[in-house]
This record gives sequence, C-alpha cells and structure tokens, in this order.
Amino acid sequence: MTSSLHVSLPDEMRAYVDLRTNGTQAFTTPSEYVRALIRSDMEKEAERLYVFGELLKSADDIKHGRLYSAEEVAERSQAFLDELAREDQ
Repeated sequence: MTSSLHVSLPDEMRAYVDLRTNGTQAFTTPSEYVRALIRSDMEKEAERLYVFGELLKSADDIKHGRLYSAEEVAERSQAFLDELAREDQ
C-alpha cells in the first residue's frame, strides 16, 4: 500500500532535489530520492537505538560488578563494527 505526501521546499532545496534526480545520478525521481533518504534515516536511528541499548547493558554490568578487560571490550567493539559492516553490504 502506498500513500502520497505533499512536501513544500524552498527553491534552493528543490533545485538540489532536481540535480540529484536528473537521470544521471542514482535517483530517477524525487520520490525515489526521498524514500532513500527516509530509509537511510531509519537505519541510522536503528543503529543509535542499538548502541543506546548496549550502553544501558554496560551500565547494568558495571552496577552489578560485571567488568571486562580492555581486551574484551576491544573484541566486543570489533565484533559490533564487523556486524555493521556486514549489514551495509
């Protein structure tokens, strides 16, 4: 199911959208461009929520005396970055 959304843009922004959707860029229509921007924002928000959740878990670990060595933290951090890189592919 799809629905329409009317958006008013200043002339400068509209010119930029037109530039990005001129057929030689990655997007052929303004709608396609806006959908890609929204998808990107949704992914970034999901990543922020994940990181926030991990911070809460870390705070809980500290509160309950579960501490990790610098090596363990580095390994966990690298695993997280590797997972993000796989998702981007």
